[in-house]
Amino acid sequence: MPSRTDTGGARGRFPVPSVIRLSLLAIFLQGAVFAGDRPWTLDAIMSLKTISDPQMSPDGSRVAYVVRGETADHRAHSSEIRVVRTGTPHQDSLLSPSHPSDHAPQWAPGNSDRLAFLSSHRGKTQVYVATLSDGAVRPITNSPTGVSRFGWSPDGESMAYVAVDPVGPEEAARIEAGDDAIVRGENLKYNRIYIVSGGGKAWLLTRRDHHVLSFDWSPDGSRIVYAAQKTPEARYAFHVDIHEVDVETGAVTDLVTREGRDASPAYSPDGKQIAFHTQGATLNYFAERDVALVPSGGGTVRNLKEYYDGDVFRGGDSYWWSDDGSELVFGVGTSTRYRLRKVDVRSWKPIPFESPDLTSPSAFSMSADGQTVAFVRSRNDVPPELALGRIETSDSMKITDLTAHNEQAHAYPSLRTKTITWRSKDGSRAEGVLRYPIGYEQGSKVPLLVELHGGPTGVATEGFPTPRTYPTQLFAQDGFAVLAPNFRGSSNYGSAWRLKNIQSQGFGDFDDVMTGVDYLIEKGIADPERMGVMGWSYGGYLTSWVIGHTDRFKAASIGAPATDWITYYGEFNGALEVLWTYFGGNPWDYAKNYIRHSSRDGLARNAKTPSLLLRGVNDFDHNPEIYQILHDRGVPVELVTLPREGHGIREPMHQRDMMKRNLRWFRKWVLGQAPE
Repeated sequence: MPSRTDTGGARGRFPVPSVIRLSLLAIFLQGAVFAGDRPWTLDAIMSLKTISDPQMSPDGSRVAYVVRGETADHRAHSSEIRVVRTGTPHQDSLLSPSHPSDHAPQWAPGNSDRLAFLSSHRGKTQVYVATLSDGAVRPITNSPTGVSRFGWSPDGESMAYVAVDPVGPEEAARIEAGDDAIVRGENLKYNRIYIVSGGGKAWLLTRRDHHVLSFDWSPDGSRIVYAAQKTPEARYAFHVDIHEVDVETGAVTDLVTREGRDASPAYSPDGKQIAFHTQGATLNYFAERDVALVPSGGGTVRNLKEYYDGDVFRGGDSYWWSDDGSELVFGVGTSTRYRLRKVDVRSWKPIPFESPDLTSPSAFSMSADGQTVAFVRSRNDVPPELALGRIETSDSMKITDLTAHNEQAHAYPSLRTKTITWRSKDGSRAEGVLRYPIGYEQGSKVPLLVELHGGPTGVATEGFPTPRTYPTQLFAQDGFAVLAPNFRGSSNYGSAWRLKNIQSQGFGDFDDVMTGVDYLIEKGIADPERMGVMGWSYGGYLTSWVIGHTDRFKAASIGAPATDWITYYGEFNGALEVLWTYFGGNPWDYAKNYIRHSSRDGLARNAKTPSLLLRGVNDFDHNPEIYQILHDRGVPVELVTLPREGHGIREPMHQRDMMKRNLRWFRKWVLGQAPE
């Protein structure tokens, strides 16, 4: 039994019982609107915790979930697993000592007392199992390279897990001697599935060179279905297929092998069908994503798109099956919200279902009978918290807040948020999320900041902001309105809106942004003489394009952008099909398309906007080039490089630094305030 014995590693327990503190938060008023008058500060923003990965216990009495926040010294983020009883809200307990790496909780099948999770408590990430009744926490795996995914066998007696190939003795000796040259495409290390049972040693299940990304056990424990990438190289991110392996013999059956990414498989309760997320047998980055079914053992793939509304570009990869296998629930994006959808996969029709608003399409877990859902609740005036929804009818759900980890936020003003709609230059309908200044008075013109998301397949959604780059609450407190437009290419609006971005970067999306700005000016909300623009990644590129094609903004903040798509193509370490979709093919055959959409020429000829440039030292981006252009043109510019960081900025002190700089920059150049 995994809970009784180590599986190939040292035995042991964490030094203190699993339940070490209890939060009694009955004074928190469920659903209360936060309307305090304490001024927002950077510390207040960074104190906001994020909640994710709710997991309902088999008997429905408990929910395990992950809470992430900043450590006391501001040097790192902590991740802890907490458990709350569904019948006693606001009384959540800490599962284990607060090690900052605990995550991925998973209940044992049919056992609401045993909870497995991942932690790097002793170095490499391993699987641990906690027994709630006695506080014991025991290591289950001892993988030399650490564990990235795991799953209980249906009988709870075994654990499958994914780990990357270890370095062998000969290779280790060469590396130690300095013979460590890296040759692209050679000596690749694959993710593979291992199984450990009882007190035995872990054994390798997937011997074929398949880079495993996700998997699921069949209900009878005889098979495992898994999604595997062609090779471990990120270049092949769109080359992912579905396979099924016999646990006893290791024989592999190919289930879905075609162009595009087919991943996140999950068996139906009878083991006959497998749900999975699909790119739709295409390499087109912007094309329709879907949820599909394929029979175990192989057969015809059937897509579900015609039976639900919503977009699964950023969803549809977490599922709930009804006990009889007739109903499937999954998350979708729809406009500026995330919600759940239910499909009858026997009669092939949608099932009416009143969905709550989620913080993400995978932030839910349902009871076995499908009548109760635990989810991370999204609201505009209250920070995200874990909630419980009890389905009363097809169009009603009783919702109870289970936690109050961000109760401190009630002391600060909330933000007025709404989704707005306008017509772009070509007549297309565009949307965005508008957050008003704190204390906004109807009819007053206010300074406007435009925040451009990444992707371009990112999306701006409603909900209480927990920013780590642009300090939304501090902007609103300073009197700024913030518009986050969902320009063409954004998720949550279906493939048609994304496909409009093909060979339109810097043109169609620029028009979407500027017509949104004009809409707010026409409505008397935005002051055209006090505007700024900001964005990260693709949003950084689009910001650089904006300031090269208009001088209407008084200031810009540009994060991690590309300005030259040809050099970006050469250095890009991801799926090249993304850039082929953008520009029609590779730059050697379609150079004019790549050059046409570069922001370099506009910057070099026209840029006048004072610009703050932000980047991670380990990222490949073009902010140093933008710095040279603006510096040579005599435009005020500041280039900030953050050590140890890549494309996304992870260290809390660096996140604080970015938010401080962004606030100072827009105060100075948009509001005319002297630096502090």
